[in-house]
Amino acid sequence: MPEEKSPEPTAKSSARRRIFFIMNGLFNSQLAGGDIHLLHSVRAITGTGWEAEFLSTRQLEPHLKAWQLPGQITFTDRATKTEFSDASLSGKCALFWEFFRRMLATLRRLRQIRPDDVCFSPTDYWFDVIPMVCSRAKLKIMVLQMKAPSLWQVIFRTRADVEATRIASLHYCFSQWLSLTLLRFCRHKKIIAVQPLLQNQLWEMGYLPGETALIPNGFDLEVANQTGDVPKQFDVVWIGRMHRQKGVEDLLKTLQVLAQELPDFKALLIGNLAAALAEPLARLGLTSQIHFAGYVTGVEKFRCLKSARVFLMPSRHEGLPIVVSEALGCDLPVVVYELEMYRPFFGDLILYVEPFKLDRFCQTAVEAVRLARAGKMLVDMKQLATFKTANSWPAVGRQLKAVLPPP
Repeated sequence: MPEEKSPEPTAKSSARRRIFFIMNGLFNSQLAGGDIHLLHSVRAITGTGWEAEFLSTRQLEPHLKAWQLPGQITFTDRATKTEFSDASLSGKCALFWEFFRRMLATLRRLRQIRPDDVCFSPTDYWFDVIPMVCSRAKLKIMVLQMKAPSLWQVIFRTRADVEATRIASLHYCFSQWLSLTLLRFCRHKKIIAVQPLLQNQLWEMGYLPGETALIPNGFDLEVANQTGDVPKQFDVVWIGRMHRQKGVEDLLKTLQVLAQELPDFKALLIGNLAAALAEPLARLGLTSQIHFAGYVTGVEKFRCLKSARVFLMPSRHEGLPIVVSEALGCDLPVVVYELEMYRPFFGDLILYVEPFKLDRFCQTAVEAVRLARAGKMLVDMKQLATFKTANSWPAVGRQLKAVLPPP
C-alpha cells in the first residue's frame, strides 16, 4: 500500500533499523539485471532485521509481491499509466521529463528518511542519486553496474553502446558524472562496484578504499540446481535485447555459419525478440532452426539454458552481465569477445575471442558445439564449483550485509 506520510518519530520507532530504496527508473513489468540485483539485495538485507521502505513506482509493487518481499512503497509516479517510447526525440524528451517529475516527487517525501536510517540507490542515475544525497540518512549506498561512455566516446561514437543520435549516451555520461561527483560530498557513503575495473575507476576519481566495496552481481544458484538435468534440445542459446551493444548482427552471422557447418542445428533465443528478428532470420533461411522462448524468468529461464549446449555472448560492451554467470551456473561453455571487464572477473572460465573478429567468433562457436555434442567438458569443473559458490546470491548477500551499519 502507498504511504504518503510517515508518522512522527517515537522512542519505539527510532529504534527501528530502516533502509530506504530509491528506484525511479521502472516503467514496465520486465526485470533487467539491475532490477534483479535490487530484489535479491532486498531479500538479503531484510533477512537480517532491516525494515525496507521504497520510494519507487507502481511497477515495483507486483514484483515485491511475486518475490514475497516485505516493505512499504511510497509511489513517485502518477496513478495514470502512461506509455513511454525512446524511439523518437519527442519520446526521449517526455521520458526525461517523467524522470525529472519522479525525482521531484521523491524530494518532497524525503522527510520520511530520518538521520538514523540508511538510503540505498540501486542505480547511478541522477533521478535516484540526487534525492539520496539530499536525504538525512546516516549512510548512503549506491550500486555502480557499468562505466558510462566518456564525452569523447559519445561525440566520436567510439563505444559500441553509443547510438546514432547520441542523446541517450550523453544523458548516461552526464548522469554518472553528476551522481559520482555529488556523492563525493557526502560524509558517510559506500559505493558498491560489481567488478574490479569499476572499483579502480572510483579510486581514480578520489574515492577512498573504505568508501568502496567490490561485490559482484550474484546469480540464483539455488534455482539453477532445482531445475535438475534437462535434455539437450538446442546447440546454442542467447539471452538479450535489441541494442547495438549486444552484437545482434554478429549473432545472426554466427547462427548462419553454425547452421551451415552443423547438421540438424538448433538455436534458442530468449527475450522479446521475435518481432525484430523473425524477418532477418527468415531471409537467412533459418526460420525452422531457431526457436523463440520469449521473456522467461526463474526456473523456466534456467530450464531453457540447460536445454542448450553452448551460450553465445557476442556483446560489444557490457558491465558485468548476470546472464554469463547464469550460463556458467548451468555448466555451459560461454563464447565471448574478450571485453576488458570479463577476464578480471571470470578468469579462464569462458572462451575468449579477440574483439571483434567475427570469423574467429563463428569458428570458436562451431568448435565449442562440436565438442559439446561429443560430450567433452569445456569448463574446468573445479574452478567452476568455486565460482558458483562465491557468486551465488547467499554469498553476495553476506557481503551486502557487511556494508550496512552494525545493529
